[in-house]
Amino acid sequence: MPKKNASRPRIVVITQGADDTIVATAGSVRTFPVPKVDNIVDTNGAGDAFCGGFLAMLMEGRSLEEAVKAGNHTAGIVIRRSGCQFADAARYVPSA
Repeated sequence: MPKKNASRPRIVVITQGADDTIVATAGSVRTFPVPKVDNIVDTNGAGDAFCGGFLAMLMEGRSLEEAVKAGNHTAGIVIRRSGCQFADAARYVPSA
């Protein structure tokens, strides 16, 4: 499939629940640990929440590591609740 924006590399992200998140870019594959989450209630929406946090940091120009941390943070909040809710949750604060 042709790539329209040549200024950014393709990124493939594989989430695996509690196992490491895998991120592949041109010529590089990295793994990132997933923080332990207690009191899991409902995993519906976890992937969407991860994508939201991850993409928000990428769009701000943050590192892949920061984007994965944000994705894991938002997914970790969603899975502690019934249904995909986030309205009153603590927001992710990226490192300086």
